[in-house]
Amino acid sequence: MGRLHRGRSSSSIVVAESGAAFVVAAALAVAGCAQAAPGARNAADTHEAPPPHLGAGGPGDRPEHTDPLPDPSASGEVSLGGILAYADRYSPVLAVARSTRSRAEAARVAASILLPTNPEVTVAAGPRFGASGRGIDVTVTLMQQIQVAGERGLRIDAADRLRDITDAEIEQMRWAVHCDVHEAFHRALVERDLLRLAERVVTFQQEVLLVVQRQIAAGETAPLALRLAQAEVAQAQQVLVAAQQAFLVSRIRLAQLSGWPAAAPPMPNGTADAPQDPPPVDFLAALARERLPSLRAAALRIREAEARADLADREAWPRPSVGLQYSREGTLASEGLVESVLGIVSIPIPSFQTNQGERALARADATVAQAELGAAQQLLDGQIAQARSEVVAAAQRARTYGTEILPRFEENLTLLRRSFELGEIDILALSAGLERFLRIQSDALGAQQDYFVALAALERVVGAELGPNGHIEENSP
Repeated sequence: MGRLHRGRSSSSIVVAESGAAFVVAAALAVAGCAQAAPGARNAADTHEAPPPHLGAGGPGDRPEHTDPLPDPSASGEVSLGGILAYADRYSPVLAVARSTRSRAEAARVAASILLPTNPEVTVAAGPRFGASGRGIDVTVTLMQQIQVAGERGLRIDAADRLRDITDAEIEQMRWAVHCDVHEAFHRALVERDLLRLAERVVTFQQEVLLVVQRQIAAGETAPLALRLAQAEVAQAQQVLVAAQQAFLVSRIRLAQLSGWPAAAPPMPNGTADAPQDPPPVDFLAALARERLPSLRAAALRIREAEARADLADREAWPRPSVGLQYSREGTLASEGLVESVLGIVSIPIPSFQTNQGERALARADATVAQAELGAAQQLLDGQIAQARSEVVAAAQRARTYGTEILPRFEENLTLLRRSFELGEIDILALSAGLERFLRIQSDALGAQQDYFVALAALERVVGAELGPNGHIEENSP
C-alpha cells in the first residue's frame, strides 16, 4: 500500500513526523465517516426486544412459582410447589443451561465491534542519491478497511438470534427439569405410602405373634405356629427395610434433580392427586404447538440460520480500504522541500473468493432446521396420542384400585386377625390371605405410580402442566 516517492533534496525528519501525525488524525476521521455507510447500526439501535415468549431477564414467559422457597436447613416437609420453586432456582442442570447465556453475550460483543480490522500504518524511508548530492525520502501511509454493505448490522442480528435460541433452549431444559421433579415428587409420595404399608404389616404381624403366644399359653394351638409367626415378623421387617431404602432413594433422586442437599433429602408432603383423564388429543396437540419449548427452539433455529445466511451474502461484498498517504521527497539544496498528501481508496475484486463456503453452510443449516421442525410437528400428534393413551389406561387402573382396594386394606386386616383369633382360619391361611391382600395393595400403589409417570411424560410432550381435573395450570409455559 505504501509507495516510495523520489525527490531531489534532504531535510529534517521532524517535519515528516509532524506530517505523519496529521495523516493519522485525518485518516481516522475518514474511517469514522465511512463506517456510517448504509446498513451499519449501533449496538443500542440493533438490540431488539426479546420475542413475546421470552422474558427480558430470562427464558420463558412461565410465571415464577409463588410458593416460598423451602429452607433445607429446617429439614421439614416440602410441598410440590415448594420443591418446584427450589428446583427452578437451584437445579444443577439449569445452572449449566443458564451459563450458556455467556456464549450468546460473547457473540453479541464480537458482532458489535465498530470496524472489522485495525488500521494499518506503513512507513518507508531511505536515502536517495544523485549527481548533485543526496537526500532522504519519507512516505507514511495509513489505511483502514471499512464495511459498506451493512455487515455489522446483520452480524448483530445473527448474534441476537443466537441469544434467542439460547433462551429458548434454557426454557426447554427448564421445562424438562419441571417435569422430572414433578414425576420424582409423586414417585416419592408413592414410595412413602409403600413404606407406611410395610410399617402397618410389621405391626400386624407383631399383633399376630402376640395372639399366637396367648394361644400357645392356653394350649389352643401347636408350638409350630409360634415359629411361623416369628418368621412372618422377620420377613415383614425385611420388607420394611427395603421400603425404607426405596423411599430414601426416591428422596435422594428428588434432591439431585432440584439441587437440594443430598445429605438431608427433602421429605415430600401432600397426597397424590386423584387420577383423571387428560383433555382430548386435538386440544393437547393445539396446546403443544403453542407452548412446547422444543418447537419454539426449533423455529428460532430457522431464524438464526436465515440470519447467518443473510450475513454471509453481505460479507461476499467487497470491503474497500480508505486512507491517506503523506510523502516528503528529499531534494537538492538549491530547491525547496517537496511534500504531498494523497487520499487512497483500495477496492478488492470479488472474483474467486465470494464467501461461497459460509453462504452454503448457512443455507444448509437453515434447510436442516426446517426439516427438524417439520419432523417434530409431524411426529407430535402421534407422540401426544401415545402418551395420552398411557395416561388414560393408568388412570383407569388407579381408579379401579382406589375405589375398591385401597380404602379396604385396614378393614381386611381386621377381618383376618379376628378370624384367626376365633379359630376360623389357621396361621397358614392367615399368611396366605395377608400376602394376597398385600400384593393387591402394592399393585394399587404401583398403578398410582404408573399414572404419575405417564402424566409426566404427557406433560413433557405437551409443554403444559395438566392439573388434577384435566385443566391447564397457570404456571405452564
